[in-house]
Amino acid sequence: MKNKLKSIYTIIEVWNLLLPELRGELAACRELLTADEQDRAAKFIKTEDGDRFILCRGLRRRILASYLDEAPSALHFDHNENGKPFLKGSEIRFNVSHSRDRLLIAVTAGRAVGVDIEFRRDGLPMESIAKRWFAPEERDFFQGLENPRDGFFDIWAQKEAFVKALGQGIFRELNSFCVPLDHTPGVPTIGTNGEWFFQPLEIDPAYAAAIVSEAPPVPVQLRKTLP
Repeated sequence: MKNKLKSIYTIIEVWNLLLPELRGELAACRELLTADEQDRAAKFIKTEDGDRFILCRGLRRRILASYLDEAPSALHFDHNENGKPFLKGSEIRFNVSHSRDRLLIAVTAGRAVGVDIEFRRDGLPMESIAKRWFAPEERDFFQGLENPRDGFFDIWAQKEAFVKALGQGIFRELNSFCVPLDHTPGVPTIGTNGEWFFQPLEIDPAYAAAIVSEAPPVPVQLRKTLP
């Protein structure tokens, strides 16, 4: 087993990437994609959306391949019954989230993981969304905040990261569980069921981000330099 793969059995590495800074990688990323992925990229109406898709898929391949010492184009992906991708024949577990110009890729081994990032945008009907999708404890907490907008996205990022770690995505009712509330960024918190830990990530003040993985907690390391 390669040393780099060994290391992620005891940590989670989160690649924190700013896509506009990586536009120079676009052509190389395109070459790594399968024919189906290139067809999907070509179907985007807006060129910038297609380019973002190419970067996200190509960078995912490049980063994951670096742990396996394999060619990025040689990686084979499959999906579970709810659409969550995984690497065939590998103990590596990963999850990807992007919002606006930010891309997060969480990588670990031997444990499920989910990551989410949300741009703190205005104009959302937060009260009605919270009423529909938040658990009662989350609604009470959200309504009592001095800055409800930031609190809304902090809660939402944790909820999305949790269902992504479960591999259930939109198939899990978001109001059926409560995430840990009012905890410190960078400090892991065990959820109420004791099986998962939640950790907000300090990425950018304009974004909320969180990672969720199976307990017990392991260190989370942010990385920015591509392999």
